[in-house]
Amino acid sequence: MSDVSMWARKGRIMKHGIGIIDAADRMESSSFPPLSPRMSYGQMRMALYNAVPDLHVSSALLPDDLDGIYCLDTDTILIDRRITWTRKRCTLIHELVHRKHGDDTSQGCNGCRMERRCRMETARMLVNPMEYATAEYAYGGNAWNIADDLNVTVDVIHDYRILLRDTARA
Repeated sequence: MSDVSMWARKGRIMKHGIGIIDAADRMESSSFPPLSPRMSYGQMRMALYNAVPDLHVSSALLPDDLDGIYCLDTDTILIDRRITWTRKRCTLIHELVHRKHGDDTSQGCNGCRMERRCRMETARMLVNPMEYATAEYAYGGNAWNIADDLNVTVDVIHDYRILLRDTARA
């Protein structure tokens, strides 16, 4: 039996892939742990151990194309151990956003409203607007180079661009 199967039997699983975010220096809200978008994955994990002792963050071999899952009943985040450190970092923030909103995605949520909200909020938290503008100019808009420079995934950059487009329309 896999790590995921053992864990899944303990509570409802919330499935989803990875998303994206942005914020200034601190990611804050009444229900969001004090993290900085400049922290590495390891630094974020250590900060969570201290700030949110009831939250369990572990790694496991997740099925299919899942990068992370959140279980509301056990307050547990699982991150796929095979993905890159940058992807783990983005996935951790993505799952924390689902946790913040109490999203019950145990029946899946790809393409649904709560997943879009989570992806946009993740991009808003992880991408600094000034750093993005500088990287956009420096790399001629190349999403891969921008993502590498900002230590986020290309998915996060795409979501951040959606935020910019939506903001420009408003």
